Amino acid sequence: MKSNERTIKAVYDLMSLWHKAGYDATQYVGTMLYVMCLKKMIDENACMNPEYMGVVLELTKSLLRPTNVDDIETLRKGTEVLEETYALRQGLLQDVLSPSRCQEEQWKKTFLGVISAVAELDNYGELAQYMLYIISKDRGNEKVSSYTVAELMRIAADVHDGESVLDGTVGYGYSAVECIRGKEIDFYGNDIRLEAIQNTAMYLILSDIKNFTLATEDFSGVNTSGMHDKVIMDIPFGMKVNELIGYQTVRCREWMDNVQCKEMECLLLASGLECLNEKGRMVVIVPQGFLFRQSKALSIFRENVVKRGMLKAVVSLPSVYNYTTINTTMLIFEQGNTDVLFVDAAKLIQRERRMEPTFTEENKQLLKDILDNKQVVEDISFTVANEDVINVGEWTIVRFQKTENVTTIRSLEEINEELAACYNRLDELNTNSSGLSLFQ
Repeated sequence: MKSNERTIKAVYDLMSLWHKAGYDATQYVGTMLYVMCLKKMIDENACMNPEYMGVVLELTKSLLRPTNVDDIETLRKGTEVLEETYALRQGLLQDVLSPSRCQEEQWKKTFLGVISAVAELDNYGELAQYMLYIISKDRGNEKVSSYTVAELMRIAADVHDGESVLDGTVGYGYSAVECIRGKEIDFYGNDIRLEAIQNTAMYLILSDIKNFTLATEDFSGVNTSGMHDKVIMDIPFGMKVNELIGYQTVRCREWMDNVQCKEMECLLLASGLECLNEKGRMVVIVPQGFLFRQSKALSIFRENVVKRGMLKAVVSLPSVYNYTTINTTMLIFEQGNTDVLFVDAAKLIQRERRMEPTFTEENKQLLKDILDNKQVVEDISFTVANEDVINVGEWTIVRFQKTENVTTIRSLEEINEELAACYNRLDELNTNSSGLSLFQ
């Protein structure tokens, strides 16, 4: 990810304040985003409610010149102001400044330093973007999609002004914001974790996304309607269902022929498909096992999706996450497909061991052209008729790649001549080596 040196230094300085005090900075993303949101609100005079002017004045003093722990308590008063100013659900941010270890004197001292550092900064959207990018590179942190995943989803979703966009597993909102940045859209985000929704809300504010609605709920179990133009999801790996609840049972009936489903990927995808309008598109990232696992529910789901002409493309990916080496796949769904596009994106994205994936602008444009036009490119992409995909039963690209066994016919005379030349060369090397001695 490209960013200017000033932003990079500012983010590393903020993170180092936590690290030097013995804290894991990735655990306090919400506190940093919260301070940035308060500063943005004050800098832009965003609060228009005269009843809050006294609180805003107190916040300004505590942000610009924090001196003691009382200033932290003052900042906590700002949650109600932020929530009303940016039309957030009442009470959403009330515990953002109460993370683990927040009662420690060392934590309070460190946080005062963070407040002072943020007060000297601007361009909070860029700061938040780069901070989440750094967190995505932290091994074991699955709350933020990698930069490469965000770019892949942005290219595939191709969001336009005026559209309605939903992310059912929004996490911290990193990939979603990359897809909708700079667009005049309506955004809807779901996640089962309150912390994720809190951080997403603040990241959207800092990224100047105006119209958004967020909910803390299991997207696979809620009633959805076909109102969205785009659905994007980077689905967490390995999620299972112990007992079906709510509309999960309806989805099993509609998409899996009433077979009980334990794979959360199926239920989330079914929910997303039901959210799309007639011309809508869904883009999701799933582990490769989703393409070939033979559980009854999953097999039926894959078959029904293709039968209904809703699978547009299967994009095979190399390892594009920093916290796992698992290869993944990007799936694209739309109505009206008679064939499926298979893309080997490992030819477009390079990654060396322990290095971030390299995805050049040229290859990004090539992938966009392939996806937009179902373009067939030698050694990269090809199409397969729906009937053939159904017959195979899997979506793995290797099951459909054509391999040609080419037999080269050579004359015996030619082979003998080549062997004779090899033997002559070996004799020359043997003669030369016999004249060598170790010591002169």
